[in-house]
Amino acid sequence: MYTLEEIAALRQKCETLHLEGREILDNYSDAELQKICNGIGPRGVPLFLRKALNRLHPALEPAALIHDVDFEESDGTEENFIRANDRFFTNGSLGALNYAWYDPRRYAALFQAYRLSMLCRHFGIFCWHLGALRNGTVNSGKE
Repeated sequence: MYTLEEIAALRQKCETLHLEGREILDNYSDAELQKICNGIGPRGVPLFLRKALNRLHPALEPAALIHDVDFEESDGTEENFIRANDRFFTNGSLGALNYAWYDPRRYAALFQAYRLSMLCRHFGIFCWHLGALRNGTVNSGKE
């Protein structure tokens, strides 16, 4: 989905915007992030739709980068699932602030950051659990 140059640019945007949780990216090379990150939308969504979402909301791509890594490192707990989706909204809101207050894209990006974080919260638990199963960090929540 992303070239190495695009990953490097997104990583830099995360730093420039001081996005929450950006330090998680330090655990990965650009090549590893290239394999993990799929843009806005879950991996199961067709590529052409994810590319369209990315073109419509480029301000949200850095937030999606961190969100994808959060899901990659999933421990399967509901608490961290909610935290990851809330962080997407927070970071997406920071990305939206790149647009001037009078630019309608600012408000469209803010709305989409909220909308996408709520969609993830309501429908993303399956992907969250898949991530935990894939990396062997399934947590039953009974500890």
